Amino acid sequence: MTNKTGRNDPCPCGSGKKYKQCCANTGTTFVEQEKKGHDGAVERSINWLMSRHRKAVSVVIEEMIFDGLSDEERDALEFLDEQTWQGIQLNATEWLLAEGQILVRGEHKRVSEYLLGQGGPLFTVAQRRWMTQLAERTLRLYDITDVIPGKQMTLCDALDTEALPIIVREISGSRASLVGTQIGFRIMEVEGHHELSGAAYPFSHLVGPGVIAHILEAMDKFDKRREDLPEFLSFIIRRKWLKQYFAPMPIPTIMDAYSGDSILLITDHYRVKDWKVLIQTLTTQGDVHGNRESGWDRLIDCEDGQTRAMVTINIGKRADKITLFYKTQSYADKGRLWFEALANDAVQFISRELSDPKGVMANMPANQGTKPRGGETDLPPEVVADVIEKAIHRMYTRWADEPIQALDGKTPRQAIKTPAGLERVKGLLRRYEAGEQQQAEQQGRREISYAFLWDALGIAP
Repeated sequence: MTNKTGRNDPCPCGSGKKYKQCCANTGTTFVEQEKKGHDGAVERSINWLMSRHRKAVSVVIEEMIFDGLSDEERDALEFLDEQTWQGIQLNATEWLLAEGQILVRGEHKRVSEYLLGQGGPLFTVAQRRWMTQLAERTLRLYDITDVIPGKQMTLCDALDTEALPIIVREISGSRASLVGTQIGFRIMEVEGHHELSGAAYPFSHLVGPGVIAHILEAMDKFDKRREDLPEFLSFIIRRKWLKQYFAPMPIPTIMDAYSGDSILLITDHYRVKDWKVLIQTLTTQGDVHGNRESGWDRLIDCEDGQTRAMVTINIGKRADKITLFYKTQSYADKGRLWFEALANDAVQFISRELSDPKGVMANMPANQGTKPRGGETDLPPEVVADVIEKAIHRMYTRWADEPIQALDGKTPRQAIKTPAGLERVKGLLRRYEAGEQQQAEQQGRREISYAFLWDALGIAP
């Protein structure tokens, strides 16, 4: 005798909808879609729980999603689109089976132990193995560093930078656009390979770093039993993920890696009155490197052993114009005094332009990306591409030897010495390339190659 899902029962896919409103509408049952040894384990578990403890299960799921939220935040969740809401309920269902507890005859019972204990539902050997493993596998945050669409993904633990990369077999959810994102997963072992359990907690590029920082801080302050830490971290991941649906998107404060000052993009515009004198003057400065064709950088040797540009002198579009670019207010104030004392009468100051990255990000319309609006530029796409290519090469001149926060403060050259670090560096480069591909498509220009960074490290994609 088999357990058949009724049309009014919860859908076994975990969506939280009735079966007749979900997978039954496709004309294909859940079991027919998934042909694996553990098929039906989740379906059987949910059916068994709902037939005996429907109210207790509903209360726990309700608390998992809405506990601690204001009325406005609850409303924001409840008015989400159907697909998003199904994802939330899917994650809640898996949490119930893996970590949740329900009240049974006045006693709190861990759902996984209750299901697998005496008197629980009848599982096949493979189904029991899956449910047992689901309760053992902790929810953790991962960086997706590589994707082969329709086949597999490579994951690196976002909290343990020395952990080896994990390749998971994933067909339906493996999309190239996921490279560079951070997602919470449970990773399962199935017949000698890794698979995802089903639930996923994706974070946007703006939110992810903040979540990692919050988790690391919480781990340092955690003063309870160490065996309770995994569920505590799971709670943080789940709440931070859910918060993305009702809280304003955080705008991060971008800091200069060396000075610690907030990034403020400052450009000083000058008219060149005497090119010969200016070039001769810049050539005499030992800390200034470059030429009139490519521009100049004023470099400093920092205490951490790195060489950084304090100011970049760019050649303007007009023959008598130059701009000086700074990353912080302090660099700009000191740099202007230095440059005008050095160049003297060879240049004439015109204006200063300031751009706060936080303000730009906050005012950017959703999904606009970097696509220029009509009328903002009349430059041919090839000219735009040339300008961007030069900017990218200048920006990443010393990238291989610059400490990067995403690499736990190591430089890419240092990080590639270990398998874990190598995969993380590759993931960063793939993320740069994916972003450039998207921007090139939006701007209608050729794509700029990042091959020079792969070559600088001597590694292959």
